Amino acid sequence: MPDLKVTHHGGPCGRLGNGEALKRRISQFISLLILHSSWGPEAKWLCNPVLSCHSCVLSWFACPIGVLTQFAGYHVFPFLAIGTVLLFGVLFGRLLCGWVCPFGLLQDLLHKIPSRKFALPNWMRYIKYAILAVMVLLLPYLLGGETMLSFCRICPAATIQASIPSMISEKFANAGTHAIVKLTIMAAVLALAVFSARGFCKAFCPIGAILAPLNLVSFWFIRMPEGACIACKECDTACPMQGQPSSRIEKGIPSNRFAECIVCHECQFGCPIHGKQGQESDRTMAERGTGSAERGIGRS
Repeated sequence: MPDLKVTHHGGPCGRLGNGEALKRRISQFISLLILHSSWGPEAKWLCNPVLSCHSCVLSWFACPIGVLTQFAGYHVFPFLAIGTVLLFGVLFGRLLCGWVCPFGLLQDLLHKIPSRKFALPNWMRYIKYAILAVMVLLLPYLLGGETMLSFCRICPAATIQASIPSMISEKFANAGTHAIVKLTIMAAVLALAVFSARGFCKAFCPIGAILAPLNLVSFWFIRMPEGACIACKECDTACPMQGQPSSRIEKGIPSNRFAECIVCHECQFGCPIHGKQGQESDRTMAERGTGSAERGIGRS
């Protein structure tokens, strides 16, 4: 496959290991705990636009893909679910994919395992739109929300959060062919994450398919150094989605104006000019603070 190329980026944890990248990782872990901390109460009438199965007993909120599947089976339009996802998408684009999604966090951590890395062919990014149209909407609409052909039946997040705990509690007594299929797909997706950064997000995630076009119009945008770009391409190397943000930065376009961008800000964190400007800003503020303190002491 000619489009399959080896990549050498440091993975979605911040190539420079700076404090800004650490903030994203902390945000992901806090989100994981908050979204899966229910001790009984729940608000599953509200969708949280990340891949997190609402069949998990610890989940607070509903998964929009599960809701779309069920409502398609009922032939009812899910106004609240669609409205919630579109609202988050218009405000933030795919920011939640990069900073909140628990399954995204799992992929990020797996990608840190030392191995040869590669990028998926560009054409694979369109698979998730077919999954959304066929396995989330069309087949449930035709065959019912409980059809075994829906995405929810093979969702790797659902397998981890709901199916595996259920199998363990039942001591694998009812684990049949379908369970083997689910576990195989989950294993394949997790293995892909080791070798290709956010491979599931790029190629297969139906929530990403909904949010991706909204990146182009969202209110959230990534600020990059204006007029100071040195064309070093470090942002391209840092991008886990192989989105070539430099091609937009050079034109004065926010780097996240790209459908596949998960708004992780790694392009910003990996930019030497952004880091230098941040250090100079911090130093200037420190000097101003020191000067003000000295003047204060003199007056007293």
